[in-house]
Amino acid sequence: MRSHIFPEVCSAVIFGLIFFAGSAGAQSMPIQLDVDHASFAYDEDNALVEIYLAFEAATLTYTAAEGGFLAELPIRLALMRSTHVTLDDTPTDPVWSEEVPLVFMVPDTTSLVEGQHFVHQVRASVAPGEYELEATVPSGAPGLEHDMSVRRDVLVPNYARPGSVAVSDVTLASQISPSQNKDDLFFKNGLVIRPNANQLFGSGLNFLFYYAEAYGLDQLDASTGKYTVFTYIAQANIPQPMPDYQRRVERTVRNPDVLVGSFNIKELPSGSYFLRIALLNENNEAITEQSRKFFVYNPEVQVELQVTVETDFESSQYAHMDEEEVDRMQAHIRAIASDSEWKRLRSIKDLDERRRFMMDFWQARDPNPSTPVNEFQENFYALVQYANDRYTTSFTEGWESDRGQVLLKYGTPTAVEPHLFDRGMEPYEIWEYNNIPGEGQSMFVFADLDGFGRFELLHSSVTGERQEQNWQSVIRK
Repeated sequence: MRSHIFPEVCSAVIFGLIFFAGSAGAQSMPIQLDVDHASFAYDEDNALVEIYLAFEAATLTYTAAEGGFLAELPIRLALMRSTHVTLDDTPTDPVWSEEVPLVFMVPDTTSLVEGQHFVHQVRASVAPGEYELEATVPSGAPGLEHDMSVRRDVLVPNYARPGSVAVSDVTLASQISPSQNKDDLFFKNGLVIRPNANQLFGSGLNFLFYYAEAYGLDQLDASTGKYTVFTYIAQANIPQPMPDYQRRVERTVRNPDVLVGSFNIKELPSGSYFLRIALLNENNEAITEQSRKFFVYNPEVQVELQVTVETDFESSQYAHMDEEEVDRMQAHIRAIASDSEWKRLRSIKDLDERRRFMMDFWQARDPNPSTPVNEFQENFYALVQYANDRYTTSFTEGWESDRGQVLLKYGTPTAVEPHLFDRGMEPYEIWEYNNIPGEGQSMFVFADLDGFGRFELLHSSVTGERQEQNWQSVIRK
């Protein structure tokens, strides 16, 4: 399978400025660099990785030149296997690297204001796998005494897997427009896509543009030759679509297919959100889904406070929970509560207030509030029971184990790869997820290192989870 586009690597000099919502810049600040990426299908053996770079214009050093002022900035880019040391302790080299001499021009440095960025893009083809992206501005660059490096984890899925339907990573952009200019650095599939590498919108950048590609649609059993794309925005800690930020579009089955659109986020309150794209079949069932986390800064938009009606609480199950039941539910929801929710809950001492918090917590996640059953809560406690049945040991209940906590937080894995009797290895499992919101295709590695059946989390590609790049060495006997 080959996606319908672009050369393997593309580098160029950029002239001009892109306006992003962002933090203020000043000439005395260190160079501010934001790095993002997205991967797409390329051929049978490789995927295409797009690397997006955004430089805060006011943090660069300029010299006078004919026609304006120039900022010259060399940058080194490299993609390395996440496991830097192989099982025989042989160091691995980057699978791809490039040195890019960037040159940016402005007519007048006094006109630089908050939110101005230079944007650059580089493309590379690599085999599917888990990588670390490193972007380095070397010492000796104007304004730098030491190397400045930014690192990002990069998981490149196998889009060419036979019989599978998949959605590429999602590119968040400040602007997408039709174009026939194939010489434009950001040209792709008849579009110019200007990426937003810091994923921050609002306060002047009122439209969130997105680009993705769908693969394997010829696998669909669609008698009408149609399928549906359901795109929506959800709050970071609540999976349900926001009512005013969702759309369904029926599309003709083609392989691959380009998915592009935008949302006006001018009225969204400041906070963290997910853009989610789900492909639905003729029965309105989700076949696959992809998502991307982004941030909104709209200080002028006021947040509407939700008020719980007291009579609803008095007649609810929560009003009659004893302290032990509340304590246990509090321990359960730690896996899925946001940081702000957990901080708020920990600060509540009054038992009745804690009961009310529990009711509000679950109601906020109820996908069908008009029905008597909270499907989200029921599914969550089904996972608690499943974890207890499968992972309980003499040391801990299943839901408290590392595997149980991952199960509660991210749901059931797409695939589990057991390695219980590999020669020379401790027992271990690899869990794979097709899509974790904000992370895409992800993996977790658990191992029983002490022989008591306590499979502990060694490594994950998910941001914020434990990462042990040399986990293969850890599980060797």
